Amino acid sequence: MEENNFKQKQWILLFFAFSIVFLSFVLSPGTSQDDRVELFGIKIPVLCPHRAIFNKPCAGCGLTRSFVNFAHGNIDVAYNYHKIGIPLFLLVFLQIPIRIYLLIKGSTAYTELIKKLILYPAIACFIALIMNWLVFVFRSTFIIQ
Repeated sequence: MEENNFKQKQWILLFFAFSIVFLSFVLSPGTSQDDRVELFGIKIPVLCPHRAIFNKPCAGCGLTRSFVNFAHGNIDVAYNYHKIGIPLFLLVFLQIPIRIYLLIKGSTAYTELIKKLILYPAIACFIALIMNWLVFVFRSTFIIQ
């Protein structure tokens, strides 16, 4: 029974990782007048509840635009939308082969090394997201431009 739960979890994580990467390639970067991403020419509205409520960006604001621009080869633009976007995209992208490997090999392949390969970069990206956001908040609050 536990092997079924393990594989079910891997399928779910694979689905989310694949969906994020796939949508990054399917969505189109915004134009210079309106930087919202597009799906077949239709502008996608801003979906961040933090921005909608507080009118301020959250730690993840800009990640979608960063992912989409990175997937379309606009590396400088992707970096400018979110400093952590490129490493986070790569982290999500690398989940695909890891999850496929774990689906094929089963729970016995979920070794300490695999756990560390998944956990440590995720923790590093999470800390980097928060630090990046705190720097943004500090600069926008205390430094007059």
